[in-house]
Amino acid sequence: MNPRAKFLLGFGLMLLNSLGLASAAAEVCLVHAPTWSQGDPVKEGAAEFMILIELARLGQQPGKGGLVGVGDRRGLFGPGAEQAMHQAALHGVPVVKLAAGGQVLPAPHGLFLDGSTLSEQEACSVLARCLEKYGSPPAVSTTAPEADLSRLRDHLRRFQDEFTLAASTRLAAR
Repeated sequence: MNPRAKFLLGFGLMLLNSLGLASAAAEVCLVHAPTWSQGDPVKEGAAEFMILIELARLGQQPGKGGLVGVGDRRGLFGPGAEQAMHQAALHGVPVVKLAAGGQVLPAPHGLFLDGSTLSEQEACSVLARCLEKYGSPPAVSTTAPEADLSRLRDHLRRFQDEFTLAASTRLAAR
């Protein structure tokens, strides 16, 4: 990992650690993958920085929130942005991915939620409802990562069920 990426990752982790634990209305941030930065490593950092800024904004709110990311046609972002979202998920911030005009590819680690065919507004609404109903997912500690990952995935499974239900209800209404 290059020094710039290490700095941004460290900065992002510092911001994530500042997220409060008070129970208040959940805030959901929406970020878009910049289509103009494909293949340009300097500009791809813009999406990563945008995600870190939104996470910092979440940290200023009284309760934890979540992140909805609209990626390319497969729901993907640049490598740095994907890593920032992965770290956010490990720190208890639920991340929902949407694909602009396509299907979201499942993440190999299984920590991202699939917004499926929902609109940005619907995904934000379902995520806020999940946070209020189930609370924030647990963070993964460095001392017992496997047990914590299992708890995190179990918690996210309830969120994913809500997203699947919302998407199927939307399809049935058509």
